[in-house]
Amino acid sequence: MVLSAAARREQILEIISKEKQVRISDLKDVFNTSGVTIRSDLIHLEKKGLIERGFGTVSVKENEMKDAFDESHIKNLAEKKKIGEYAVNLISENESIMVYTGSTSLQIAKSLKNHKNLIVVTNSIITTYELGKNPYIKTIMLGGYYNPDTNAVFGHHAIQQLNDYKLDKLFLSVDGISMQGGVTSEHPYETEICRAVIKNAAQVIVTADYSKIGVSRFIQIAELNEIDMLITDDKAPAEELERIRGQGVKVVVV
Repeated sequence: MVLSAAARREQILEIISKEKQVRISDLKDVFNTSGVTIRSDLIHLEKKGLIERGFGTVSVKENEMKDAFDESHIKNLAEKKKIGEYAVNLISENESIMVYTGSTSLQIAKSLKNHKNLIVVTNSIITTYELGKNPYIKTIMLGGYYNPDTNAVFGHHAIQQLNDYKLDKLFLSVDGISMQGGVTSEHPYETEICRAVIKNAAQVIVTADYSKIGVSRFIQIAELNEIDMLITDDKAPAEELERIRGQGVKVVVV
């Protein structure tokens, strides 16, 4: 089976992460491809701050890799795992979905390990890595400007790419959702990509743990009437959930 560039790069990253340092010539042999192709893959990963190239070798950037894949710093991880496990039950075979960057969205990707025949679009490097573990998922990572704070891409090129896609479902991690403020984010430069993916999705599903409910952040990315469903956990404030339901949003508490 011929690997896509995205899948090959994720496998390269996995090998380097495991071995710590790898000879570039060995990668060429493993993937049975040209040196030009491998160098292009390594340049791509290096620009994203995930690896370091040396003379004939490539090594992992320890701090960046540890920070990117270590879940110990994720707040409310247990709640996010429950949300992710519920969310994947909404996904059917042969669907095309978008998993937007975020720690809750990452749990969705981790829970997709047994799904087949899906196309999954994401703008998250870490989510792409997780999805790459399932050979039955076609993963499309958006290109664009890289934000090292979120390990995700955004911007004009990502939006252009999104405009070619029609998505059955969008799973959107957010910084806040409330009746008064709608769906909000702390990152103003990601506003346009959020709005573009909401526009192109047949069903918009917000995934947010209790700490995001009733909270309004810096900038609004959507009104509540643009959202079909909210999945949250049982620590979320019941009064605010009722107000959100009152705006026509289906609310699921796990």
